[in-house]
Amino acid sequence: MYVAISQETGSHLAFRVKRPSDRQSLSRSATRALDVLEAFGETRGPLRAVQIARLLGLPRSTANQLLKTMVESAHLLFDARHKTYLPSPRLARISDWIAEIYSVGDKLLDLVNDIHKKTGMVVTISTPNDLLMQVIEAASADPGVAERGLHVPLFGTAIGSAYLSTVDEKELLRLADRARIPPSALPAMLKTIEQIRATGNADGPSTAPGIWSLAMPLPRDGLCVPVVLGLAGPSETICSRLPEFSAILSGSARYWLAIPELRE
Repeated sequence: MYVAISQETGSHLAFRVKRPSDRQSLSRSATRALDVLEAFGETRGPLRAVQIARLLGLPRSTANQLLKTMVESAHLLFDARHKTYLPSPRLARISDWIAEIYSVGDKLLDLVNDIHKKTGMVVTISTPNDLLMQVIEAASADPGVAERGLHVPLFGTAIGSAYLSTVDEKELLRLADRARIPPSALPAMLKTIEQIRATGNADGPSTAPGIWSLAMPLPRDGLCVPVVLGLAGPSETICSRLPEFSAILSGSARYWLAIPELRE
């Protein structure tokens, strides 16, 4: 098992997984507006209010009010003849900049969908957020299992350990100190991190009972931020097929992201 600090022995790391709906500070209007823009990115065409309401799972009245506000702020344009909405040209500048810094484009979503199709397991893309790892893309038969925005601990999880294997020792010790990892646990943690660097992936028990996770850090080329590719499913299945699943993660990442240096 290659996890920086095991959850069994690291009771001080007890941490409840945080879902987007748990956070009181979340502005529903702001996130819904961004969800509207993402819907256009997925459909790549004009949308009617009823289509947007259905895609976002919103009441028709809520969707209408949201769209009206976004039109008034000039973030959306409304075609009265066809009763459709479209993003405003004012968003083109930020879109161009995002495309520049994330040259992989929407390939991360293609990547997680491809691996999910091949394995049937939960597949995630996550990035560090202080002492947490946050899911930014996910593919699962049950969308509620690994939704975008989900937070899991940096220490004591496979995806957290995979990320920790990419930082230098100074940063690793700084993060361990902030997470209140006891000094007695540091030698074992550093040894485990070296093992993860040697194998190219981390695996261990998930925060959910009976679930095992496998995670692989991806090179920064074309990504701008640190990114970890993860896979999770029933412990018995994952543990008995670790080499197979590891090869699928590497192979799919090489194909979709054109990363030749990933291990077989």
